[in-house]
Amino acid sequence: MSTDRVYANFYRIPRLAASELSDGGGPFGFDVHTAIELDFAVERYRCDAIVECGSNLGDTTHYLAQTYPHIAVFTCDIVPRYVNFVRERLGGYPNVGVELCDSAELIRRTQPHFRCPLYYLDAHWSEDWPLERELEAIERAVVVIDDFDIGDTRFGYDEYNGVRCGPEFLKRFAAKIPAFYVNNPKAVYELPCLQNGRRAGRAYLPLGLERDYFRFCRYFLPRRNSA
Repeated sequence: MSTDRVYANFYRIPRLAASELSDGGGPFGFDVHTAIELDFAVERYRCDAIVECGSNLGDTTHYLAQTYPHIAVFTCDIVPRYVNFVRERLGGYPNVGVELCDSAELIRRTQPHFRCPLYYLDAHWSEDWPLERELEAIERAVVVIDDFDIGDTRFGYDEYNGVRCGPEFLKRFAAKIPAFYVNNPKAVYELPCLQNGRRAGRAYLPLGLERDYFRFCRYFLPRRNSA
């Protein structure tokens, strides 16, 4: 498995969100292992669009636009100054669309137009938690949920009104999501992670797809989802 395009781009992206985020900004919170996992999903499933829910200042969007110039990249935010900034920052990338809208609305807009989009769900930091609406809107896609509780103290997760972003939350979608994967904290990656601060857990869901490539890869651990 080649990580050439990840390495060629990941550490070249300016961390402009450093003053805004607890992890210091950078693509995927400066966790290159997330980038490697996502690259695996994009390659294996031949994703024809990447939709990022929650742009902030665009560090991750910038990385996606530069790494996958042949793929449509969409991002959104509900904060106008973020949207204006990212539009200016990435104005030179013709494959990028930046929308001022709710993340579930962006999912509904983009889903009919692509064979296998990848949805990176990371709009988890404001008072509103759109994750339930996002998952309800997705019918066929590779889904990545950031800030997910994987049961390892080295990896953080979000919590809203006493509800963790984790396996218990997904139980309400058991009929739609009978199984999912989490990042494997013991996996050996081709590149070292240089994020020595906060790292986040991830969940991966191949929703409505005929093939399951995650089960063949050491980066991921399977989890059953039962109500």
